[in-house]
Amino acid sequence: MRRHRRRQLSGRRVLRAPHGSLQPQVIQEGEIILIDDGCTVEGYQSDISRTFVLGDPTIPKLDKARKVFDIVLKAQSAALAAAHPGAPCHTIDAAARDLIAAAGYGPDYKYFTHRLGHGIGMDGHEWPYLVRGNTTPLAASMCFSDEPGIYLPGEFGVRLEDDWHVTEDGGKMFTPQSPSLEHPFGKI
Repeated sequence: MRRHRRRQLSGRRVLRAPHGSLQPQVIQEGEIILIDDGCTVEGYQSDISRTFVLGDPTIPKLDKARKVFDIVLKAQSAALAAAHPGAPCHTIDAAARDLIAAAGYGPDYKYFTHRLGHGIGMDGHEWPYLVRGNTTPLAASMCFSDEPGIYLPGEFGVRLEDDWHVTEDGGKMFTPQSPSLEHPFGKI
């Protein structure tokens, strides 16, 4: 297994760049941290992002962040639920984007500033993309990232990313979803 990248985005430095900054950052206690990583196994790529807090994620100043995390988790689940063979790629993006907008973080690409996902296999980002306008139908065995996010300039950003594949019965994750800001990697 070979790690191929690591990106970090944290706290107040959130702009409209969902993949962070190349500028050095000092992470403070109580700050949101977003890590985007992946690896290569036998030529196949993976892509995963986790959002967590340095320190205690239950402090009152993080109430808004916990609410945003829950919205992003619901959006990720809505996208997965919309996936089935024959569904156009844009409908998967719309399932997540519509939920985020209905929760007050829209319209459109205002706070969810990128496509929902991309194909993944031998290349880290490959066609087809889960994005508005892409009418390519899903087919069994296709693999994608599912990575909704909400980025609040000057405050914080939350993105949850997991890889999944299309089965005859719908979308199925390769990895468990991140359940909460308090347990971003699940309960161990």
